[in-house]
Amino acid sequence: MPLKLIILDLDGTLWSHKDISSTRPPFIRIDDETLVDSANNFVRLDPCARRLLESAKKKGVLLAIASWNNPDIALQALRVLGLDGFFDFPVVEPHPGKDRMVEKILARLGVAEEDAVFVDDTEYMVDLVRARFPRMSVYRVGGDIRDLCELIDRLGLSDA
Repeated sequence: MPLKLIILDLDGTLWSHKDISSTRPPFIRIDDETLVDSANNFVRLDPCARRLLESAKKKGVLLAIASWNNPDIALQALRVLGLDGFFDFPVVEPHPGKDRMVEKILARLGVAEEDAVFVDDTEYMVDLVRARFPRMSVYRVGGDIRDLCELIDRLGLSDA
C-alpha cells in the first residue's frame, strides 16, 4: 500500500488534552510542544507529533484531521502551536461521526481508503472507521500503538 494520507484525531492523539473544546481561549504558547489557556489548562503535544507531521510532509504524504470538537477552539490551538500549515484538510466538527468526516476527507483529497491511515485514541471511533473503511489501516493510540513515535516507525517515516 502506498501511503498517501494520514488522518489524525486531536484530543488524546495529537495532543494530551482530552477535550480541547472545554478549554478557554485565548491560548498562549509556552514552548514548541505546549500551550495554556486563560483558565490555566495546559495542552501538550504528543512527544512525536511535530516529527510525524514534518516527516510525512517530507515524504509527500497528505495530512488531515478528523476531530469531534468546537472548530473555532481546536483550529485556534493548532494555529498557536504553529501546526495548522501542516494539514491539507482539517475536518473539525461538533459531532461524533468520524466515519462521515473520513469519507469527506477521502473525497476531497481524492485518496482511496487503502492508501490512507486513520489514528484515534477512542476505541469506539476506531471501530466506527474500521467498519466503514475495511481496507484502511486504522490505529488506536494506547491500543494498537503506544504513541505517535511508534506510528512513525510503523509507517516507515523515521528516515524522512
